[in-house]
Amino acid sequence: MRLKNRTKFEICGLNQEKNLNFLSKKVFLQEIDRKSKTQTSFVCSYFDRKKAKKILEENNVKIEKIQNFGPVYNLKRLLSSYGAISAIVIFFVAYILQSQFILQFDIVGVESFSKTEIVNFISKNYSHFKPKIDTKTIETDLLDKFEKISFASCMIKGQTLVINIKEKVLPEEMYGTFPPILASNDGKITQINLISGTLNVKVGDFVKKGDVLVEPYTVDTSGSIKKVEAKAEILAEVYNEAEVSHSEHFVEVVRTGRYVERNEIKLFGLVIYSYKEKIPYKMYEVEREDVKLNKNVLLPFTMEKVRVYELVENVIETKFEDVKDEFVEKARQKALENVKNYDKIKEEFYTISNQADLTFVRYCIVTEENLGVYYDN
Repeated sequence: MRLKNRTKFEICGLNQEKNLNFLSKKVFLQEIDRKSKTQTSFVCSYFDRKKAKKILEENNVKIEKIQNFGPVYNLKRLLSSYGAISAIVIFFVAYILQSQFILQFDIVGVESFSKTEIVNFISKNYSHFKPKIDTKTIETDLLDKFEKISFASCMIKGQTLVINIKEKVLPEEMYGTFPPILASNDGKITQINLISGTLNVKVGDFVKKGDVLVEPYTVDTSGSIKKVEAKAEILAEVYNEAEVSHSEHFVEVVRTGRYVERNEIKLFGLVIYSYKEKIPYKMYEVEREDVKLNKNVLLPFTMEKVRVYELVENVIETKFEDVKDEFVEKARQKALENVKNYDKIKEEFYTISNQADLTFVRYCIVTEENLGVYYDN
């Protein structure tokens, strides 16, 4: 009843049956309790309470007690509280005032020097009050203050000052720095077509992911090292492997279908009403859902609906031989997730091993791929 909008009446008088029959034609009644010939209680919708009260008074029925329940009634009580309204007004005023100030900085594009230098410079020389911030002046002053900055742009996003920085490119970075070619995966080198650079591998070598395949330089006839762009096509047999395990005794956790509910009504994140059933389960999982209650209401009321589901453990016993094909296919599909080019599959095989009560299936798909990938130093 606490979560439903209801009103409970306790009445006293004669001709109870007649009065209730007449009232039920006008208002839907529930939980009728005839305590005695003259004492009766019943429940109706909170929205029908005035109609019910008027009918009872017109029929000279004495109303001894009226009790209201539900979120709407609690909301009405809250809105009639001057203290709560004052607190809400103060909160809104404070929120509006603080929203006019910059509270944080977001510096983007800085690599060669510290972001803290820029934040300290802006904090010391400019106001945090948004109407007084001139982003164009900040951009100009940043270019004058920091020699490494070639371009700066500023914008205010909410309570964050976002500053985009572009650093100056030095001649060495323009003409003398090239990334090496690294191995994108584990594999065995089968073919090499070098265009420029210095090889670190030869056909038949096994390499691991991240190994340097081609260095970005050459050595001329005089023995001098010259930096060049590393270019090459390096083909290799790549071993795409995956493993799954099977246990003869497997514990599966499932829901029983039973659950309890726990709900909270909040305003600005503060709990103003809650209903919590006890959790009688040893194992359980929780699902949460936020429901907005702001229909025809100016204030942002929300209700957090929580369901706590009972869990139980089921022990499943299976023999590997009965499910062998299924686990081999699972391992194969898992290995295929690493395959980029299905047209270049050369070979597939799997192995089975045992350890204690576990059986492991390792599946391997051999593909031919270009291993060369550029990674910036």
